[in-house]
Amino acid sequence: MKIFELDGEILGTEVQNWQDPNWKSISLRLLRPFSWDAKDRGFEVVNIELRGQAPVILVCGPYATADAAALNNSVTNNLDFPAVGDGDGVLYKTIGSIADVNDRFQDAAGWFTLAGEKIDGKENCVALSLKKSNTQLIALQIIDNKLSVSLVLPKQIYPLESIVDFIDLPNMVIEQMDGGHHEASKFLKELIISVMPERARDYLSPVIADTWGFDTNINQNLINSVSISAGKLGVEIITVDKGWEKSVGDWVANDRFPGGLEELSRLVKRRGVSFGLWAAIGNVNSDSDLIKIRPDWIAKWRGKAQVVSHRNFSLCMGHSPVIEYLKSQLDHLISNGMNWFLHDFETISRCDRDDHDHPSGLGEDWAVRGWYEVLRDLRERHPNVWVENCWNGGRVLDLQMVSHHDSTIGDDWCKVRHNAVAKVGLGNFLPAHWCSSYMSDEEDLPFTSQLAIYAVGGPWVLMGDIPNWTDEKMNLAKRVLSVYREWRPRFPQGSVVWADLVGLPPSVGWKSDQDVIGISLLCPDGAELMACVIVNPLQREIIWHPRFSGSVRIKDEFNNKQWLIQNNSAHDGVTLDSTSSQGYLFSAIPII
Repeated sequence: MKIFELDGEILGTEVQNWQDPNWKSISLRLLRPFSWDAKDRGFEVVNIELRGQAPVILVCGPYATADAAALNNSVTNNLDFPAVGDGDGVLYKTIGSIADVNDRFQDAAGWFTLAGEKIDGKENCVALSLKKSNTQLIALQIIDNKLSVSLVLPKQIYPLESIVDFIDLPNMVIEQMDGGHHEASKFLKELIISVMPERARDYLSPVIADTWGFDTNINQNLINSVSISAGKLGVEIITVDKGWEKSVGDWVANDRFPGGLEELSRLVKRRGVSFGLWAAIGNVNSDSDLIKIRPDWIAKWRGKAQVVSHRNFSLCMGHSPVIEYLKSQLDHLISNGMNWFLHDFETISRCDRDDHDHPSGLGEDWAVRGWYEVLRDLRERHPNVWVENCWNGGRVLDLQMVSHHDSTIGDDWCKVRHNAVAKVGLGNFLPAHWCSSYMSDEEDLPFTSQLAIYAVGGPWVLMGDIPNWTDEKMNLAKRVLSVYREWRPRFPQGSVVWADLVGLPPSVGWKSDQDVIGISLLCPDGAELMACVIVNPLQREIIWHPRFSGSVRIKDEFNNKQWLIQNNSAHDGVTLDSTSSQGYLFSAIPII
């Protein structure tokens, strides 16, 4: 270990360094994490050229977006939060602007690739992945054609004098190989799948109905109504989202559920489905009974209580009494019938209190350890309970998160275009069966547009007002859900990529505000499921080209029409009418 300096300022402690000579050119490809303080660009893929001696520094971890903005403002910033304002129900203190591609500090998921040309002219690449969920900085720079990769623990969160107290230092997997970004991403996907819980590596992505479409305005009668409608659609899990609890921190049913959790579970399960619950298990509200009894369990940072989503406080999971209490609370939820645990809000807190039993300088590290101890205990003692990582949008993306979960949120917007961007961004590293897609009612879009994207990958989570869908909507949803079920055995081996669409405006950059957006599930045998959404009509012809180079059978999944494309070439394809807002869903099966 050694001190890592930047422009004469101490950035933190370097705990790992890797170097490789003889690079002529090299580019970095990173994935933005989702965060509500940068809500319009979550899960986008960013490419940055490494040039000269100025390093690019990736900021990874639970608060990466806010931390990167703060460090771009000043490397000596204390990384303080919470914010004092309230926006979208989520509180963060972002000092300065969120990172732009030209900034030094870039918020990034814990998986990224480097690719370029060696001096001998050969193409070479490097795959890197973080093993732990701590806040970590990765400094990347080229000096005299030598690539240097340094893993740094920021001094603000891990004081230099506290590093010696680490039990196991964060580190990263580094693998070098021939090829480019594609080959490096392929290696990372295989690595990530290998650390997944065995049951989660290859399973049928469920169809889930969730109550968030009603916000917190839910009651027992509404859940019954949702259950009836979900049963007609063949839903496999019903998750009762926020609004069932007495208060965040008090995990008992409120007065709108007179039968309590046990009766709520019975009501759902009698439809032949599993019972899921939303719970921000690591948080506590100011009006909860728990906070009145144990105010000393709240995480404090720089002398202030950490305020996070929906004006809740964080419990310090680095404090052993909190860990044991949360284990008991999960036991309570499971004893009342919970089969699917949807955990949300912030669970890894920063804390420097000296009345907790973690080292005062390592509160975040111990919170990481504590949270995964809670999940590991849950999985060992309750192996039939599945665990979904929501974490306020899915910001924690690393090998440690993957190894303790069965699914992660694919996007928190619950909107078609944002979900498409997330499916492709995450699809660089995660198989298509592992990214939950939240679908709300988007009344400004035709129902074909609302449905199509969600057939590609899953789990598919319906968050709309299903009880009030018309018969026409219900029948169309059943049709697309049947396509989803037909294709979901292929999801674990498939990859989600941008569809090969020709005729788009030259300005298209695959962002969540595009007029036309299309994605495809590509399978190893050449089969392809393509979904395209035209949000704003265009006066031009758009053609979709299946990726398989031979003959394929095309099927319009909305009307069941089928035809052949013989000896598929660059001149063959499917013409899409872009003169009106609508959704398309086509499959292409190779004819061998």
